[in-house]
Amino acid sequence: MKALSILLFSSIIVDQVDCRELGKGPISDPLPPIGPRVYECFQFPDNRLPTIDGDLTDWEIVGDGYAQDTYQLIEYNRQLGRKYDFRDFDMRVRTGYSVSANRIYVAVERWDDYHNFDRVTKDRAELGNDDIFELVVDADRSGGDFIFSPTMSHLKSTHAQNYHIYSHERDGAHVWVWGDQDWLGELPHSKWASRYDGSHGSAGISTLEFWVTPFNYADPSGAERSALASLAEGDTLGLSYAVLDRDDEEERVVKFWALADTVLMYRNADFLPDFILAPLEESLEKLPVVDFRSHAPDVRHPRTVHFVNTTKGFKGGGTGLLWTFGDGTTSAENDPLHRFDKPGRYTVTLEVRNNWGVHRKRKVDYVVLSQ
Repeated sequence: MKALSILLFSSIIVDQVDCRELGKGPISDPLPPIGPRVYECFQFPDNRLPTIDGDLTDWEIVGDGYAQDTYQLIEYNRQLGRKYDFRDFDMRVRTGYSVSANRIYVAVERWDDYHNFDRVTKDRAELGNDDIFELVVDADRSGGDFIFSPTMSHLKSTHAQNYHIYSHERDGAHVWVWGDQDWLGELPHSKWASRYDGSHGSAGISTLEFWVTPFNYADPSGAERSALASLAEGDTLGLSYAVLDRDDEEERVVKFWALADTVLMYRNADFLPDFILAPLEESLEKLPVVDFRSHAPDVRHPRTVHFVNTTKGFKGGGTGLLWTFGDGTTSAENDPLHRFDKPGRYTVTLEVRNNWGVHRKRKVDYVVLSQ
């Protein structure tokens, strides 16, 4: 991506995100204002850290105040600015963090009329293919250039990190890091997952979720010579993201939708918005921690599974909970014994209801029956 002339827009915060269905209008006229680029990052309790599997059920506790949607993005490559077309592209992003795990969490929901599965790599970046979610993190808010050449020939990304995350995992790849710190994109420093039921060129909503470990300095040689950042409640991060949207008819120039007031967010940390690490919400103490386990009670009946409700902070069965087994059947029992009629992969969900609403735990492809 070549550097364009600096486009600075007036400081403009949306008080809360409009929870409209992605990919559908109407587009507001006039557009909702954007305020100072200051956002809050949700604090996950230790017992509610998201499972990175592309399923965003774990994010239901994260309110709209921790989300941004398309209305906060500005497009630079095509110089569209805020000329939105939800039929072409639409998205919602939520951010969170954990003090104990020392991780930054991100969940992305993306509507696209043309999901592009072509691959961009460091060796093939000139092709401009693929749908990309680009994340930049400056953990200690030190600012300044972290990529020194407009032609991308001098990639450092040491005191701030730039991740190019493929919206659609393919061939085991999900990210490349600008610079020589490939280790940042691997466990135990990050984890990635996406979910989309369609194919290349189709339209629909995809999900992407991941966590990254913050570093004040990331040395190309590895973590042992790097300076790990420590997340703490009330701290402020420099953080921004951009969504690169390429449709089939576009040969080279992608649409570059960014959460920043200048395109230079990708190489200069001075232009990153502030993300404040929010305090833990008191209401979370009232919520049950939904979970379950299972076992096969009899090897002679391999399609029969005994599910055990291990939810904490909630007691009882009846109408208070609902199991969905992924085969079209349900149960309201506390610890149901369920028989699957045929082989397959089944996603199991336990839904618990109390005075503070409905809470879920979904395990994707939890039951796999080959015979």
